[in-house]
Amino acid sequence: MEKLAERDEEEKILATVFSECTAGRGRVVAISGPIASGKTALLRSFAQDAADAGATVLEATASSFESHHPLGIIDQMLRGRRLSSPSAEREIRALLEGVCDSVARVDESRALRQISLPILNLLHSAFQHLTSSQTLVVCVDDAHFMDVESLQYLLALMRRMSNAPILFMFSYCRDLGRNSVQRIIQAEMLRMPNCCQMPLNPLSLTGVAAVLGDYMGLETAGRLASEYRCLSGGKPLLVHALAEDHTTAGGTHEAGTGPDEHGRPVAGPAFGRAVLSCLYRSDPVMLELAQVIAILGACGSLPVVARFCDTAPESVRQVVTSAGLGGLLDPGFLGQPSVRKAVIGSIPPGVWHAMHSRAARLLHDEGAPALAIAEHLMLVEEKFPWANRVLREAADQALVEGNREAAIGYLRKAYHTCADRREQAGISAKLTDVLWHHNPCAAKRYLPDLVAAIKNGYLAVQQSVQVVMNLLWHGEVAQATSILALLRDGSGGQVTKRTVSYVDKMCLWLPLAYPGIASGVGRVDTAPLNVMAPTSAPEHRAVAALGAVLGNGHEASAVHAAELALREARAGVASPASSMAALATLLYSDQLDKASVWCDSLLSGAGEKHGTVWKAMFISARAAVDYRLGDLANAEQQAQEALTLMSPESWGAALAVPLAFLVLAITAMGRYKDAESYLEFPVPDAAFETLGGLHYLNARGHFHLATGRYDAALQDFLACGHLMQVWDVDCPAAVPWRTDAAQAYLCKGLLPQARELIAEQMALLPPGRSRTHGMTYRVHAATLDLEERRPVLLEAADIFESRGDSLGLAYALTDLSHACKALGDRGQARARAHKARALAERCHAAPLQESLAAVFEDGPPAESMSERHWPAPQLSKAELRVAELAARGSTNEQIARKLFITVSTVEQHLTRVYRKLAIRRRTELPSRLGEAVQ
Repeated sequence: MEKLAERDEEEKILATVFSECTAGRGRVVAISGPIASGKTALLRSFAQDAADAGATVLEATASSFESHHPLGIIDQMLRGRRLSSPSAEREIRALLEGVCDSVARVDESRALRQISLPILNLLHSAFQHLTSSQTLVVCVDDAHFMDVESLQYLLALMRRMSNAPILFMFSYCRDLGRNSVQRIIQAEMLRMPNCCQMPLNPLSLTGVAAVLGDYMGLETAGRLASEYRCLSGGKPLLVHALAEDHTTAGGTHEAGTGPDEHGRPVAGPAFGRAVLSCLYRSDPVMLELAQVIAILGACGSLPVVARFCDTAPESVRQVVTSAGLGGLLDPGFLGQPSVRKAVIGSIPPGVWHAMHSRAARLLHDEGAPALAIAEHLMLVEEKFPWANRVLREAADQALVEGNREAAIGYLRKAYHTCADRREQAGISAKLTDVLWHHNPCAAKRYLPDLVAAIKNGYLAVQQSVQVVMNLLWHGEVAQATSILALLRDGSGGQVTKRTVSYVDKMCLWLPLAYPGIASGVGRVDTAPLNVMAPTSAPEHRAVAALGAVLGNGHEASAVHAAELALREARAGVASPASSMAALATLLYSDQLDKASVWCDSLLSGAGEKHGTVWKAMFISARAAVDYRLGDLANAEQQAQEALTLMSPESWGAALAVPLAFLVLAITAMGRYKDAESYLEFPVPDAAFETLGGLHYLNARGHFHLATGRYDAALQDFLACGHLMQVWDVDCPAAVPWRTDAAQAYLCKGLLPQARELIAEQMALLPPGRSRTHGMTYRVHAATLDLEERRPVLLEAADIFESRGDSLGLAYALTDLSHACKALGDRGQARARAHKARALAERCHAAPLQESLAAVFEDGPPAESMSERHWPAPQLSKAELRVAELAARGSTNEQIARKLFITVSTVEQHLTRVYRKLAIRRRTELPSRLGEAVQ
């Protein structure tokens, strides 16, 4: 016999009863217990043991589908059995085949009629023949579903064969099956003097652990026993199913078996199948009721279930609390996702749709939560007049709970089923706003219809402003401008104080987000300084702070206001747009340490709180901070991650921001081919009307400068400066276009122009020692005579070091080492170069490391070592002609005219000359070219 958990006592009783039967004493055993309590396993195990011991075993399993078939159970037992004689077999077979005519039907509402003595005599002869040579064991599983006729005749045989070696065994569930059968079992069978009643109890913790031990280690089984017993109710069948789920998942809680939000185990597919099989073996009404409860989910209270089934709540309560079910319809079972999925999956497709439709109507009438009703609305095609309102409410609730995908699904369903154009426009606006936060490209398809809806007056002003923001994100400047002008003029016919405030709020942001079009829509002035007071709204403070910094005024107050807005954002009372403006304020104030901390704080929950778009923007800000701190590798990584989060189409005009800092970082690392490939990305024209476009022009200019295309670099830097001046955002710390352009002028040999730009920038800088001061001093040093450079570069290096800009410090020290070497102080030159090289290696700035090679000397006398360390570079004749003219002060255009070549060819020759001579700028050509020629 197979070992059954915690059934030792029952097995001993059955062994004793069997021994008594073999001695010629008839016995009856009634095994009772709820569904899945192990009755069938115990019955089959004993039947197998009895057969192995030489007994004749007759087995039958009752079913609700055959419960009205007269003598169906006896037919199962005797079919195929050899009886006393061929004539007896024929008589019994004829009896069973013609039973519908020969056996009276039983009326459940009246007393049972008398049984037929001829039939009873035939059956008695057959059973007596089977017991003539060996013990006979008659097993009926699920006896509560027996046909009444079979039960009556078996009872009669029990009374007549009490002294024969025959054992009748029945397993049954109380309160299940036909009422007449239950009455007979309780009133007659259980009252027989030779009847042994055997109720089965649920498995204890020890029993559950014993079952689990066959599937997993003993330690794991002991640890999970308590939770699995609670989940299974101690039912062996369900414990085995849970163990199977655990094994299938490899103990890693995959396939739906991991803990829920409360740390409790969640059943998997095997558990769901096991519960469904139990429901199939119960009365059909049980399965139908389970399907209703599963469909209704958390809203399936007894009164609601009763209304769904058009029956009395008390009737439902009696079924749900039936002892035979053993709590199988409790929420603890049907509430498990795998069980609910299995039960709902058992519903036929046609019935399934009808049930969801009925559930939606019923739950709406009951005032159920919108999310519960929407679950059903999503699965039916039937239209209800109230459906769109419910779906919109459900979308709002889903967003509050962080379930964005569900919210989008509800809104799309509402959009496609809505017939009213005004209401559909409102739904479309909401859907577009939700989509934008995670996938702006998906939101773009709704914009044309929304623009038409605004013009037709279908959208409220607040929704219209959101549409304008969406249009601007995607670079649809013309449409955004016209709609915003329409809203400001009030020609939409819906002007109130509140609606005007929405438009004014948008216009407050516009000069900072899209300064290129701000004047075209009636630009408002930057918020006054008192708006940065703590009593002001976070958005106003953030805008005012950024405006103050870009306008080169009140930097200290702006930084304070920005940090206040960021603290409010962390507390959840400020928008992500405010956070972005506040970060830009810190960045443009050279408060890189503070910006770094706040970037990390915002990124810790950006994706969950605000969506993919804002997370990508915060990562771009992090890239900007890393670049300005000289951490080029991290800047590249962050910019790459930002670009990976969204497609270029989803980035819209904002694509310029991560691209700019990616190009800046890899250009500084000397990976010019990579930088050039990123510059080939198509950037929307509208990007150059934003602050992000300034950074892109700056990055492209630095790429041209690093690759010797000085005219192209100068063009980008001056274009950037022109825009900043026109937009009144000429803040050197934001984009230092003057120092950048000055470097380009120096490379072209145009010293006066470079000095003029440096003087302008120095006049704009506020008092202090910011990173921008260090950049300005460093470029300023290049415009001075050799003897004057050292103190200025020392000041620049000191500033870079205090501000944490490793790359700026490396450049300043490199310039200082070259100056010291040119002045004959080779010891100081090497000392500065060593530190610069260490910083350059840490920053991964390969070009800087190459330029330092000219400073170092190793070992013996300087003269001989210098020749060995700097072998005479092999310049071609064309390169030498270009280099000589450049060394005399000729511009690229002048060289091109004199040599009858293009400016581009001049730039290419100079790039190769600089690389061969190991120099970085035009002013170094005279001295280094002389060494090369010698």
